[in-house]
Amino acid sequence: MSELFSIQLQNRQQQGGDGVWLDLPTTTEQVQAALRQIGISSDNPQGLFISGYFAEEEKRFAIPYNMVLASNVDELNFLASRLETLSTGERAELNAALQAPQSELFSIGRITDFPENVDYYVHLPDVTGTGQLGDYYLNRSGMVDMPEEWKAGIFLPRFGLHIAQTEHGVFADYGYLVKSGDEWQRVHEGQPVPEKYRVMAYPAPEILLDEAP
Repeated sequence: MSELFSIQLQNRQQQGGDGVWLDLPTTTEQVQAALRQIGISSDNPQGLFISGYFAEEEKRFAIPYNMVLASNVDELNFLASRLETLSTGERAELNAALQAPQSELFSIGRITDFPENVDYYVHLPDVTGTGQLGDYYLNRSGMVDMPEEWKAGIFLPRFGLHIAQTEHGVFADYGYLVKSGDEWQRVHEGQPVPEKYRVMAYPAPEILLDEAP
């Protein structure tokens, strides 16, 4: 198991502490080891909070930072496990969907369901502007049937803009995105995290042994 992204755990009772980074997906043993490092145990669980989120550039997801900080370890562990199943192209599609204006991926639960809904969108990763979109539809999509010499008279940016407006598509750093017409399948959203992915468990308080014989 390799990490997909990391979250930073901190203890409110440790003023000025840097916290500890926890790689996800993870295990209960690794969670407890991290909690011990910041002085969190079963007798002071209220001190724990998530203060940071990090991923290597090639693994980065455009998940809103505040959404991560407002979540919990089990939800994020399940999310990381689900997103591990995505291909490189599907990860780019997810990032485009996360960056879309008024994104429908408005919660951790909703994002967790994305692997079941990769066909909800049509994603063109190499299309980032109206001219490229016009070129795609005119010359590569197979949807426009006209003599080649006529195509030269079409102004591609205007053609692409018309298409984007007509089908309500959006441009993002990760390409062009438009809904396919498939219905969104709600599978995990609103449901408890499956037990297999529930790794949050507070370690027992440290017991100080009496050094006297």
